[in-house]
Amino acid sequence: TALMNETLIRTVSIKLDRDGHDVALQETQKAFNAAASWIAALCWEEHITNTNTAHHRVYGETRTRFGLGSQLACCARAKAVEAIKATKAKKSETCPVFGPRGSVRYDARTYRLMSLDRVSLNTMQGRVICRLILGKRQHSMLIDAQWTIGGAELVWKRGTYYLNVTQNREA
Repeated sequence: TALMNETLIRTVSIKLDRDGHDVALQETQKAFNAAASWIAALCWEEHITNTNTAHHRVYGETRTRFGLGSQLACCARAKAVEAIKATKAKKSETCPVFGPRGSVRYDARTYRLMSLDRVSLNTMQGRVICRLILGKRQHSMLIDAQWTIGGAELVWKRGTYYLNVTQNREA
């Protein structure tokens, strides 16, 4: 038997100090999720589950209709297509919809961890810098050189923003 190349993935959930950027974050969250819902509806209607096909079909209109920058438009498309695939895998007949406070997906081009207690996030108003409120455990996880930092999700939970940073490494 051949050994599978397995990757371990973990998420570090970090509270965010919004530093007066509430409007930029909320506006981005609202537009991002409206775009993801629109993309999901269109792809659902046209039976598109391929990411490249979806990209060619929705990219330009996503940018103009929702005012998203290029990378956030791509992240919204990825969120929508993944949700459609997951929904179809569960044999559900309901197209996914995302609320205005749904999570915002960030990739290497849309967010950057700066010093270990700051993050630069792409928003509708350009980049904003927020402080990360790290506990000892989160700090030690982030600096662990055995793990590679991946994407992140900006999550709104009970009045607080969290940045859920994914990390991966070989098993």
